[in-house]
Amino acid sequence: MKIIKPLTFILMAGAACFSVWTVSIAKPTSVGAFMFFATWLVAPYVIFIAALIVQGSKSGAPLQWFAVAALVTVAGMLMLAVVMFWHKDAQGAIAILLVPLFQGIAYVVLLPLALWVSRNARGQERAE
Repeated sequence: MKIIKPLTFILMAGAACFSVWTVSIAKPTSVGAFMFFATWLVAPYVIFIAALIVQGSKSGAPLQWFAVAALVTVAGMLMLAVVMFWHKDAQGAIAILLVPLFQGIAYVVLLPLALWVSRNARGQERAE
């Protein structure tokens, strides 16, 4: 189980690099546009890594947080890959802008859900 934490951080760092790479493939018209898109796409990873580190330094982040982070990270990379490589269209830039928004929504929904499921599973184990 201890390997999940470093693997999650490596996965998130790789996803951030993948996000910047996809922005470079999109060939924004200016350096400012590149910086905006890259910052926007990397923001969910930076925020969640910071949350995991802060929570880990206080009381230890629950393992479920790492599982949710890995799941949302993979989903974000798949969404970018679909938009950039498999289903190219004129609205690709708008779709790219929505990926971090969807990731944020997924974090907000899945974190409490994962903690609730783990508490219920532990409660049922104790009851038996």
